[in-house]
Amino acid sequence: MALALSGFLLAGCQTTAGPDGHGATVQMARDDGRGELATAAMRQRAQLPPRIYLMRGLANVFSQGMDDLGDKLRARGYNATVHEYGAWPSIAAEILTAQRATGGRFQAVVVGHSLGANALTELTNTLAQNGGSLALAVAFDPTVRQQVSGGARRYINLYQSDNGWGTVVGAAPGFRGRLENIDLRGRPNVTHFNIDKDPGLHAQVISWIGQAVGGPRRGGRQAAAR
Repeated sequence: MALALSGFLLAGCQTTAGPDGHGATVQMARDDGRGELATAAMRQRAQLPPRIYLMRGLANVFSQGMDDLGDKLRARGYNATVHEYGAWPSIAAEILTAQRATGGRFQAVVVGHSLGANALTELTNTLAQNGGSLALAVAFDPTVRQQVSGGARRYINLYQSDNGWGTVVGAAPGFRGRLENIDLRGRPNVTHFNIDKDPGLHAQVISWIGQAVGGPRRGGRQAAAR
C-alpha cells in the first residue's frame, strides 16, 4: 500500500472529498520552474483549519452516530466530514498531500466505527509508511485485532470486550505514539450497534479533539459530506 499510495501522489493527482462525500480525483497544477504555483499552494494549505474525518461501518448505512458526531463538531465550527470506510485510501492521500504542502503543519483527526475503526488502523499505518501523521485517531469498537505501527500521535480505542464484536488494538514494535484501549464492558446500555451514538462518548471525543488540535478556527464550518 505504501508504494501504491506514493506512486499515486507522485503521478500528480490528488483525491479529495467532493460535495457528495465521495472521492473526486483532480489534476494538480505542476510547477512551471519558477516555484510560484508551489508557493501559492503552500500558502493556501497553511491557512487550512484542522480537518476531522469520520468513517462509517458496514454498507455505509450503519454507524449513523458518525453523522451525529459530525453535526456536533460542525456546530462548534470544526471542518468535519463523514465518509464510508472504503474511502480511507483517499483520505490518507489527501492528508499526505496537505501535510507535504505545509511542511507537516496541517493537522487531521480521524474517527471510525466498526469497519470504519478497522480502516482507521490501516489508514494510520499507511500514513506512517509515507511520512504522515494524525494528531488524533479514535476507534469505536473495531471488529478485528490489529496493530498500529505509527501514523498517530495519540490513538484511542473505545471498545467493549463483552459484546461479541469489539477488540483491542495492539502496538507494533517501534510504535512511539500514545495508545489507549478503553474497555466499556459491563455497560448494558452500550452495544456494538450503538456505541458510536452514545452522547457521553461524543462529548469525550470532542474534548479529545480540542486537546489534539485546539479549538476550531475561522472558516472551519463545512456542510456534511454524506
